[in-house]
Amino acid sequence: MTKEVNTMYDVIVIGAGPSGMFAALTAAKQGKNVLLIEKNEDVGKKMRITGGGRCNITNFKDTNEFISSLPTRNGRFLYSSLNNFNPYDIYYFFESIGVPLKIEPDDKVFPVSDQSMDFIHALKKEMNTHHVTIKCNTEVLNLKLMEDHKRVITKQEIYDTKNLVIATGGKSYPHTGSSGQGHEFGIKANHTLTELFPTETPLISNDPIIASKRLQGLSFKEVQLSLLNQDNQIVKSHLHDLIFTHFGLSGPAALKLSQFVYHHLQEHRVAHVALDVLPNETNLSIIDEIKSRRQESPNKKIKNVLSNLSQSRYLEFLYEHLTINQEQKIANMSNNQIDDFVQAIKGLVINIHDVRPIKNAFVTGGGISLDEINPKTMESKLIPGLYFIGEVLDLHGYTGGYNMTIALSTGYTAGISIQ
Repeated sequence: MTKEVNTMYDVIVIGAGPSGMFAALTAAKQGKNVLLIEKNEDVGKKMRITGGGRCNITNFKDTNEFISSLPTRNGRFLYSSLNNFNPYDIYYFFESIGVPLKIEPDDKVFPVSDQSMDFIHALKKEMNTHHVTIKCNTEVLNLKLMEDHKRVITKQEIYDTKNLVIATGGKSYPHTGSSGQGHEFGIKANHTLTELFPTETPLISNDPIIASKRLQGLSFKEVQLSLLNQDNQIVKSHLHDLIFTHFGLSGPAALKLSQFVYHHLQEHRVAHVALDVLPNETNLSIIDEIKSRRQESPNKKIKNVLSNLSQSRYLEFLYEHLTINQEQKIANMSNNQIDDFVQAIKGLVINIHDVRPIKNAFVTGGGISLDEINPKTMESKLIPGLYFIGEVLDLHGYTGGYNMTIALSTGYTAGISIQ
């Protein structure tokens, strides 16, 4: 049975994540007749689970600081969109539509309620007010990009539009609908797809330190994790929380470092990372402190004298790792042993052999090449009336509200640019 073509829309947006919803809402506010298509049963599926179900909606920085905080050189592409709609605009927009916000450490912005659904309910209400037509449980099967219009073929119906916005996300968290379909649409439209890679993902290690499971479940606050080059020089460091797992390292410090580890592993069999659990202290200051304690309390046991330097379980591991008898008197701890101990507590080296794949990553790296997208409008330079926004693009940030900001800002820019 041949499907009939439904109403011609001014704008069709494929994908009802944050970027898609914002593009649809913004275009509708400009008086456009907008259709938002979502293959899941409701909008904002991935948005519901981000930030542990709290949804870190933005990172409260000005445009220059925001861009300089991104891990990619592509951040400069965002100047136009962030000038249109920056983190401060995001904050005041959501407060204006009834979502009270709060700013937490590291400039992270959350709803006062700690409920991500507040954002989704508010956006749905706004879209309804501005007459956005939403079709959920609607999977797009094919696109036809003709000179005077675009055709969207779904399982149920066929829709025509003057302007088509691709907001389907990356390939992370596929159970939320992020299947990479937008990349396929881009390729079909002769766009270039850059290499896709996992970012914000745990590190996998076969190192005996990890394989022994001695440290499994141990977590640290505000430690420094660094990627080392072949000369043991620091390539990249992150200061944040860390968790030892049964397979390797996780927590914000490991996640933020993961994309750099991934690229290192494309050229080397193994990556070396160094863990500093006392990042605010120098090696020399710790050595001097231990020697001072040795002189003041020579008859006390090593484990008692050094007990305040870190967690007892970690210290016990280091003593065993360095074959230091923690039961012996501190007077018997040689200068060489002190040097080795301090070197370990300031830079325990762990071998990393892989990172978790894209499907387990919080964010997808890579995407539709920015060289073929107009940064002032998000419109394709190859096909007029075709737009790409959000994570489908070769743009990403660290967790902490950066990716949500990119999604909302590029969505807003596309929405106000559609004629």
